[in-house]
Amino acid sequence: MSKNIGRLNMKGAKTIGIGLALLAASLLTSSAVLAAVHNISLTAEVLPNGQYGYKRDGQAVIPGPTLFVKQGDTVTIKVTNNTDKPAGFKVPGLSTESATKAAPNGGTVSYTFIATKPGAYPYYGEGQHLLGLFGAVVVDRADGKAESFVEGDGSIGFVHTSKLAKQFVLFMVGSTFWATEISPTGAETPLWTNPTLGALENDIVRFHILSVGPGHTFHLHAHRWLEPGTTSVIDTRLMSDIADSHTFTVRAGTGVGPGDWQYHCHLFSHMEAGMHGSFKVHPTQGPNKGVGNSVAGASPYGAIFGNKSDDPGLVTFVISDEPSSWFKSARSETIFSVTGGTRSLEVIPPGSSVNFIMSDTNTVHTMTSLLWPSEAGNPSNDHHSNNGQGKSRGRGTAITEHAVMPFDQTRAYKGGGIVKLTKPGLYVFTCKVHPYMFGAVIVDDPETEGLDLGETINLATGIVNLPTSSDLATRLLRTFFIATAPNNWQNVISPTPWKITYPAVPVRITGGAVANLADVLTARYGNDIALTPPLVPAHPGVGEVWVDTQFEKTASKTKPGTITVVDAATWKVSRKIALPGINMNNPHNMWTNRDQSVVYQTQWFDNKLTLINQKTGALIKNIQVGEAPAHVMTRPDNDDITVTNNGEDGISLIPAGTTTVSQMMPTQKSGQHATNPHGHWISADGSQVVTPNIFTNDVGFYDLNNGSILERTPTGENAPGAHPIAIAMMPDSSKFYAANLLHHSVSVLDGKGALKKTINLIADYNPIDGTIQDRDGDGQATVGILPIQLPVSPDGRAVVVANMGESIIIIDTLTDRVVKMLPCGAGCHGANFGAKKGGGYYAYVTSKFANELIVVDADPNNDGNLSDAMIAGRVSLVSDSSVPADDQVSNLAGYGGQGVLAIPNVYNSWVKNLPGEWKEQLTAAQQNP
Repeated sequence: MSKNIGRLNMKGAKTIGIGLALLAASLLTSSAVLAAVHNISLTAEVLPNGQYGYKRDGQAVIPGPTLFVKQGDTVTIKVTNNTDKPAGFKVPGLSTESATKAAPNGGTVSYTFIATKPGAYPYYGEGQHLLGLFGAVVVDRADGKAESFVEGDGSIGFVHTSKLAKQFVLFMVGSTFWATEISPTGAETPLWTNPTLGALENDIVRFHILSVGPGHTFHLHAHRWLEPGTTSVIDTRLMSDIADSHTFTVRAGTGVGPGDWQYHCHLFSHMEAGMHGSFKVHPTQGPNKGVGNSVAGASPYGAIFGNKSDDPGLVTFVISDEPSSWFKSARSETIFSVTGGTRSLEVIPPGSSVNFIMSDTNTVHTMTSLLWPSEAGNPSNDHHSNNGQGKSRGRGTAITEHAVMPFDQTRAYKGGGIVKLTKPGLYVFTCKVHPYMFGAVIVDDPETEGLDLGETINLATGIVNLPTSSDLATRLLRTFFIATAPNNWQNVISPTPWKITYPAVPVRITGGAVANLADVLTARYGNDIALTPPLVPAHPGVGEVWVDTQFEKTASKTKPGTITVVDAATWKVSRKIALPGINMNNPHNMWTNRDQSVVYQTQWFDNKLTLINQKTGALIKNIQVGEAPAHVMTRPDNDDITVTNNGEDGISLIPAGTTTVSQMMPTQKSGQHATNPHGHWISADGSQVVTPNIFTNDVGFYDLNNGSILERTPTGENAPGAHPIAIAMMPDSSKFYAANLLHHSVSVLDGKGALKKTINLIADYNPIDGTIQDRDGDGQATVGILPIQLPVSPDGRAVVVANMGESIIIIDTLTDRVVKMLPCGAGCHGANFGAKKGGGYYAYVTSKFANELIVVDADPNNDGNLSDAMIAGRVSLVSDSSVPADDQVSNLAGYGGQGVLAIPNVYNSWVKNLPGEWKEQLTAAQQNP
């Protein structure tokens, strides 16, 4: 037996452990005078990829320098901030004083704590901690003993810290491991992201597992250890939210021998997002004898655009609630001149990685491949299968950090992800919950001319081998550059033409051709385009039109979003509602109660439903419902409120007259995949709710009275990523329509959920050359790319489809055929019907990237023939100082149009419950559509 390592069987361990604890306490008391005082200086720095790190000596690192002290020591930390954001220092669990305020750029803060308890504790600079300002304080026992460990025969071993072969500091942040290795001499080696941890068989290795931000569950294959303070043997540890830590010691390979043993987060969606690595135990003899070295992962100092290195690099996207910068490169300001105005584009060489971190958002998201190089989707191209989902592969075959495209998660959550990209070409990522969030990465082979877009790309909808020179490929690129750069949005009141700025860089496309990207996109789609100015409709509407100008920013808020109210009699903005008191965050969709006195407003990038006084615009109440609430509707039979929680798996139910969620009605059975419903509709009698289920690519029919699942119907012709996003209903509930965003189609279902027809909105479109001509023989040449909202007119005659690809499609419900196409603004999104004064209906259509409300008259002469559908008016959503408002508009005036609501609500069943003051403004036909 080693002088420093003892053995003890499990029986009797508790008794002897208590005795040892008493002895240790006695030694600590008698040696208290030996407690040390540490004065440590750190700086907070910006790393090459835009992340942040603490520095003590040498370069700034993630995790920050590990600070080893003894129990009883006093530690004073001085932090100088060299970053562009406030940075500070705090150690939850050790401090007896309030946290020091963060220092501004160039400033310094000091922080003192006493190391009262042994263990590992995270330290971090609040605000920037998820981007790298974190590290560990390790408080060792005064007697120098490390944690006990479990031998292969179940006995317990003891070791002094001086005899440890090595220590690993592993931080779980987002869905990435950040690691440092500590040698017996105390030397620290950064291992960066998801490294392969190395050790020799029988080495005694100490692990410090820490987390900041959302919690995780740490698991290490093949090894067991003791729950601190007990004799319980575990191999998994739940890490709490905000900050947590766990330290244990193992004998490498004990009971199992050499091999590659996976460590990972035990949450499946986090494993899918890349949260796993390998603990490689090397044999000490034989032909495969090793040296026990660790292998570092991708690093902020590695190879990325503008940073030459032989090591794999790491670029980071910050996922945020900020308009246009939903996927924002952490170093976007550094490469802004290259990316052409977007902050959502990155360039890396093959073999480097992309890190996603949700450090600036209030709700859940996914990191999902929208398109990728076709080669990257081939499992034979040096990738593991199963999307890196963390399943055990047995001895010697640990999962690597990269995956076959597409990269995806089965559940939305708060965290992040990491993916290694090895094949040159264009990769575009989105969030399935908020599908206009975009981040793009060009993996560029430095040996070829131009930035590599790849020969062909695959799309999430199942389209494969699409040439990058095709119209569909470049059209999607154009959409990306519009969505992610506010300077590319349409300002309808500007006297100058609409100009889109593209990166003027050479790109390599199909056949090895090299072309200037800006020249190609301009040649195909034009530029300096004259926009149609605002046009006052010749005929008034009834009541008001409420528009969720979701991106508009105001002076007193940190989150975007207002409601713009338009008077349908004068066609002028009559009110702006920002609700600065609750920092209303990305208001997305609305509905009203029966008497139209309360407007229910969802906050899609949050978890709140807001109740607003319709007459005054004042806040009534802000209530928590579920993650990413998308749409809200009332039951026409009893006025109960229903809210689809797009970031979860259910519908929140709020009884009429109350402001508390009574239950979350599940939209899937136990064991089924998460559905994540978006824009629902309720049957005319109030008994059924129909949801478009984004994650499962189907439409669900549910009984609202008992919560049972009546039907689940796949849409989009079983395309793998059809992405049904909105539902509409015939007035008598005989048919429902579903918009399939990524399949560019509309599904028609009967009242029982059976699929009747799929309307292909791009049947007339040639995706290769971009031509649009009548190919389906209906006498129309139309195209509807990326359909979103699609209400049915209250009289049941027309479906108006808002397509993000800048068109409005009119469908005749008698034939379920497309009969007209009208132009729409950039990012065309929302649609809803309201009453036209004197009879008939207007469809109100909004656009995310154009600051106008389009008024559509689907049947101007009320003859039932929809071929004369027309744009009756265009209303600017920009207000002036004379418009009543509860906050001052500061930026992105009038932009982000998504949810749109006409008051009074004139849909069948709802219109019948209107009070007299509203009904008297309607014709007899409008009162009974």
